[in-house]
Order: sequence, then C-alpha cells, then structure tokens
Amino acid sequence: MANAINMDRLFKPSSLAIIGASNDTGKAGGRFLKGLLDTGYQGTLYPVNPNGGEIQGIKSYRSIQEVPGEIDLAILTVPGRTAPAVIADCARNRVKFAIVHSAGFSELGEEGRQMEKEMLQAAATGGTRIIGPNCMGLCVPESKINTIVYNFGIGEPGHIAFIGQSGWVTENVVVLGKERGIRFSKIISIGNQSDLTIEDIMAYLADDTDTHAIAFYAEGLKKGRDFLRTVQDTIRKKPVIAWKAGRSQVGARSASSHTGSLAGNHVVFDALAKQAGMVVVRDLDELMDMMTGFSCPVAPQGNRVAVLCESGGGAVAAGDTAEACGLEIPTLTEVSQQKLIDILTGKIPPFAAPRNPVDIVWGPADNPGALFTGCGRVMLSETDSAVMLDYQKFDEKFAQQLSELRDSTGKPVFIVPGYLTFARSGMAVMTSRGIPTFSTPAKALRVLSEVVGYYFRVRNR
Repeated sequence: MANAINMDRLFKPSSLAIIGASNDTGKAGGRFLKGLLDTGYQGTLYPVNPNGGEIQGIKSYRSIQEVPGEIDLAILTVPGRTAPAVIADCARNRVKFAIVHSAGFSELGEEGRQMEKEMLQAAATGGTRIIGPNCMGLCVPESKINTIVYNFGIGEPGHIAFIGQSGWVTENVVVLGKERGIRFSKIISIGNQSDLTIEDIMAYLADDTDTHAIAFYAEGLKKGRDFLRTVQDTIRKKPVIAWKAGRSQVGARSASSHTGSLAGNHVVFDALAKQAGMVVVRDLDELMDMMTGFSCPVAPQGNRVAVLCESGGGAVAAGDTAEACGLEIPTLTEVSQQKLIDILTGKIPPFAAPRNPVDIVWGPADNPGALFTGCGRVMLSETDSAVMLDYQKFDEKFAQQLSELRDSTGKPVFIVPGYLTFARSGMAVMTSRGIPTFSTPAKALRVLSEVVGYYFRVRNR
C-alpha cells in the first residue's frame, strides 16, 4: 500500500470555513453552521458569504481569501456551477481539505464530468484535497463535528469507522448507529470520489489508532487493483466490513445516476472480497449488525460458544443457527455442570441438566445479573465466547456486570433481549459498553461466526 495521505486536518480540523453560510437554517450552509455550533465544535469557525456581516452570531467573510490564518477544512454549500471557482479561491488560500456538498457533477453526464475536472485542476494548484462532490461530509464525535445529520447531536466517541458513497446510507449509519449504541471514531460521506477515494480514506484509517474496524458502502470502485491492495493491507491490521451495492442491472443503473459510478461485476467483487478476507453484507440491517458485533473490544480465540438462555425455545433456535454457521456449542464437562447446578439450585425453577445450551427457565427477581455472570463465568472457562438471551432489564448495572465478565475472561459476550419491543433503549446501553446486543439469537450467532472467522483468518495468515 502506498504511503497514506495524512488526513488529520480533515478529521480533526482546528479551523473550519463554511462557504455559503447563512442565517437561514433551511439552507445547507445555515444547517451546517448551526449544527457545528450546537455540537460544540471547539475550533475556529469562519462563515463565508458574499454579503458579509454577522451570521448566526459570528463574523463572516465575503470570500475565503479574506479569511485570516490557515484553514484546515472548507465545506462548500454553494451551487455546483460555482464550485470550480470557489475551489480555485480555496487553492489560492492553501486550504488543506474541501468538502463539496454540491451536486450536479459527473453523476449527471458529460457536462458535469467536465465541471468536476475543472474543479480538480483548480484544487491541484494549491494542494487542496477534495471530498465529494455530491456528499454529506463528516461525523467525528471526538472533534464534535456532524454535518451528515446536523441536528442529531454527537454520540460518544468509539472505534468503528464508516465510509459511505451514499448520503442515505451514511445518514442511517449515524442515526441507527446511535439508536443501536454503536460508538464511532469517524464517519465520512465520499459521494462521487472525484479526488480522495475510498482507497485513500481506508489507507488512512488502517493506521488510525482510534479506529479498530472499518465498514464501507460503495456503488463503484474507481481503482480496482489499488482497492484490493489497500484492503489486503488493511485487513492484516483490522476488520473490513463491505457493502457493495449495484449488484443488479437496476441497481447498477441507479448507481450511475446517483454518484456517477460504474458498479462493476458483482461476481468479480465477491471473488475479490473472499480473496481479501472482507466481511460482506448485503443490506443496511446486516451492516448495522456487523458493526455492532465488531464493536466488541475483545476477540474470540476459537469457535466454541456458550449459550445461556432464559428460554428453552431460544436455546433450541440458537443451537440450529450455531451449527449452520460453523460454530460449536460443546457439552460442558461434568465438573462445570455441577458448578452450574450449585449456582442455580434454589434460585430458579426445576431445570434440565446444564450441558450447553443452558436453559435457566427464568431468572430470580433479586439481582438476576449476578446469576447470569456467575453461570457465564463457569461456561466461558470451557468456551471462547458467550451468547445470552435474557428477559431482565438492560441497564447500566447489568452492562457493568457483563463488562466485568468480558474483561476478566478476555472473551466476547453477546446478548439478546427476551422482548425486543421493550428493550430497545437498553440494547443501546449494552452495545455502547462493549456488549453487542441483537434482536434475535440467530442474528447474534451469525455475526459472531463472522467475527470468529475474521480472527481465525488473521491468526492463520
């Protein structure tokens, strides 16, 4: 992999200009500026508008060339036809990075492609690197920047990064990610990839110590061979989750009109993905589930799974899925079974032999988390990870108990609520604390099998 471009000033800008800033929050320039103010961005903000004056309480400038000092990042919210001239001004002012939110470029045909080319030529004169055009920008919790869903606030910083070629997908990653409790290091919308591409972003993230796993959505790859080399190098360091869209004729046609992308042959991509060791997903639900699973801070060392359920049916379903996914649910030794009997006797209704899966029927009303962690500790002494199905309240106390179990054993713990409808907010609490949480045992086990598979491939390279 070629030397990665240093993008620290893109993701951690100390100064940021909004070109096309407005007092009107119905306009993109107004929304972005308000979002940065609301989330508490700590760097210097420079609103730029030809009318000058004060915008949202901040002194504005008539052009980027009037702005004093260095500018790390400029966000363009101007009409597409004016973007090449504005980028030329950015280049003259030595702006490091520019996010072009405007649409109307290569996704619309030859005229748009020519305008995009002019914009790149202008940027090159001053070393300005471009994200976009036709993109939503950034969400970086540590930097308190969110231009993707400006009015949604900022979640806690974490270790999952996402690169998206679609605004819709990227917006949903921000919103659903917060709903699921996924903590992100960086989220970036790349649009048409006129300059900086998915390969460039991934190469940077591969060495980013804040990022432990990378997911992406792509409609087209402009540098197929570079992409494969970059992914192969990245996967040696951290997992890569891939959603490649435009697999059907209709999808490929939509990709071309959406971001000007040539979707490519999905059979070829699938072969490349398998060769490189990517984790492939096919839709938004799978993407969110995989990012949830890979947010776990510890890695499984094998495929043996402990299944602890407050439901006989859940145990049966888990057994079927585990076998289909290549996971092993080993029968516990008699010593461990006796330990479980000692823990459970007198605390739950009569129960079958706790062989694995272990069905505890229903937990006690008094501190049920202690029962789950006690049983989990015994079961994890003979397995590599645990999947639990539990009807109790998912709250900070239970999250802390399971986190201590995970950390003391060094083994992943995934959990599923008995009732999804009543547990959504609690599921986010658990996932945000490194206990990946899923709506069904089948989803938890399918994701776990991919996590196990990735670390098995890394250890055996």
